[in-house]
Amino acid sequence: MDTPVSPLGPDVLERDDLRRALDEHDFAAAFALIKKWAGLSQNKIATACDLTPGKVSNIISGRHHVTSITVIRRIADGLRIPGTPARPRTSPMGEPDLTPTRPHRGTSTLRGGAVAS
Repeated sequence: MDTPVSPLGPDVLERDDLRRALDEHDFAAAFALIKKWAGLSQNKIATACDLTPGKVSNIISGRHHVTSITVIRRIADGLRIPGTPARPRTSPMGEPDLTPTRPHRGTSTLRGGAVAS
């Protein structure tokens, strides 16, 4: 079975500003950056993430903040975003990528969702 292709190209997915917004769950910034760099409309973002266009508009404008893990997973799955709890990055051998990411508030997280002590 073919894996669905991300509507975001690798050049967009690897942008530091987008990775930072996603790491911080700042979906207002993430959606705005996706619109800017991937050229996706709010309607295409909404369709990919199983959200209404109005919800995407409210997220981008800051009137709504995404806090539900279910919605976060729908966003990660819909946009095929690697390196999120819903879609851990994998190494070329198919193993979880445990490369340390930037420390966050006194802890170091590892890609794939593990937390280093």
